[in-house]
Parts: sequence; structure tokens; C-alpha cells
Amino acid sequence: MKKLVFLCIAACCLFGCQNAEKKAKQHGEAQIVQENGEKLTVEVELVNGKLRDVDIDETVEGKKQTKKELKEDYQMKQASSIGKEWYEQVAFFENYVEKKGIKDIKLNEEGKATNDDVRSGCTIAIDGFIKGIEEAVKNAEK
Repeated sequence: MKKLVFLCIAACCLFGCQNAEKKAKQHGEAQIVQENGEKLTVEVELVNGKLRDVDIDETVEGKKQTKKELKEDYQMKQASSIGKEWYEQVAFFENYVEKKGIKDIKLNEEGKATNDDVRSGCTIAIDGFIKGIEEAVKNAEK
């Protein structure tokens, strides 16, 4: 009888822990077609309700590869005031959001960050990224 009670308690603990872990991690995605026709894809992972992983990518009109896949072939570096390709700026922004979130990011009328700590590594328009992150987080929380 003691063994049966012990097994029941052990099973409850085991299944209870698995269920809690599943709720601790949540995955969400969002796809937004932007005004220029490019498709923005955002994936997020929440851990215990906090944003921990962000992945942002966009399609390029007339190309099979995304901007991240194109890397240097996207050729933004020459036009960038900070000398960074699109994928490098997005990687910086993803890391920034994973550490600090999006609530304190201020945008100008062009959709670009006005915060110096964001602009130091990302000078491209991020208003669509923020909308995508917000939508992906909502989807993760469902």
C-alpha cells in the first residue's frame, strides 16, 4: 500500500512538473504584409511570460531569399550610416529587445528609433518590427 501511495505521489509530481514547464515556455508567430508589399515574419519565445527570444525576417520583392538569407547580397551596408547590413542591424535589434523589451523604444515619424542605445546598432525603420513583436507575443499568450 505504501508503494502504491508513493508511486501515485511520484507520478503526480512528474506530470505536474511537465505541465508547468510547458506553460513556462510559449512560442508565438506573426506575419505582416507591409505597405511596400514585403512580408515581415516575427517569431518570439516567452519564458515565464517574459520575452526571451526574438527572430525577425522579411521577404524582398523579386527575390526567393529573405533579407537575412541574402546577408551581404542585400547590399545595404553602403547606404547605412553605421556601415551595417540589414541582417546585422536586425540581429542587434533582436538582442536589444531580448534584453530590454520594446516598451521604452521611441520612434520618429519614419518609424525609426530615436533612442541612442537602439540607433547605435539599428538605424532602419523598426515600427513594423514592433507591431510584429506585439502580435507574436499576443499569439504566444493565447
